[in-house]
Amino acid sequence: MIICLHIPKTGGTSFRFILENSFGVFNCHTNQTNRSTFTEADLRFVKKFFPGLRSITGHNIVDPTELRVKNPFYATILREPVARVISHYQYSVQRGNNQASFEESLRRSENLENLQTKLIAGGRDIEKAKRFLAQSHFVGLTEKFDLSLRVLERLSPWKLNLHYKKKVVASDYQVKESVQRDERMLELAREYNKLDIELYEFARKEIFPALCQKAGVNPNEPVPSYATYRHERLPKYQVGRFYNRMFRQICKFRYQVLMRDPRPLLGNVAEDIFAPLLQKTARF
Repeated sequence: MIICLHIPKTGGTSFRFILENSFGVFNCHTNQTNRSTFTEADLRFVKKFFPGLRSITGHNIVDPTELRVKNPFYATILREPVARVISHYQYSVQRGNNQASFEESLRRSENLENLQTKLIAGGRDIEKAKRFLAQSHFVGLTEKFDLSLRVLERLSPWKLNLHYKKKVVASDYQVKESVQRDERMLELAREYNKLDIELYEFARKEIFPALCQKAGVNPNEPVPSYATYRHERLPKYQVGRFYNRMFRQICKFRYQVLMRDPRPLLGNVAEDIFAPLLQKTARF
């Protein structure tokens, strides 16, 4: 099974599309579970609704090796850390949920400080993060996205449809450009992401070239873009998305209702009906 840690602002949305379009209802977007960290218990619950599960991907797959999976295929994509942080900040501003300056955001946001290392290792453990990359079956680079897909094509245990529609998330580049012009802000971003910079350089100089060699891909040869789709009206993709949305509602019901005492919501009459169900769900 492919276990893909989707690190925010690394091109993971396009990569998720590839998995959804390749596997349809056999791919689970783990963010649908509404859990900050996707656990072994969550995986057992997912398998009940995704028979024949072939891939999982999400921001909340923290320290992927903690999941007990037979023959896992670990995958992730890394991005140059300063560029990733600026993009993440820009996204938070554009969504309207962040009015703080870049400097203030750096100082108080966990998402702008060594996030790649923390998601991979479950904390600020650079050596553990490096060990994970060394044992991963696919590590892509945002800056070489299409080349990374060519490598994946050769190494994946499943045949994948690697074509995708390029997404332009940013609509206002003023935030990004104002940070990029300020050398003090760039230095501050580097200061707050020393671990990620070390991890990225390790991936860029050692891991990615080794995977290229394993896949028989010349990293210096130009690769045609896989961004050939003009729309996302694709049957397998749409069915998979719909199924994942339904699963999201099931997860909401599970965690917001079944995992709590149902009597205040349904009255004592329902106790005999829901108590056994509550006990079974708690074991998932």
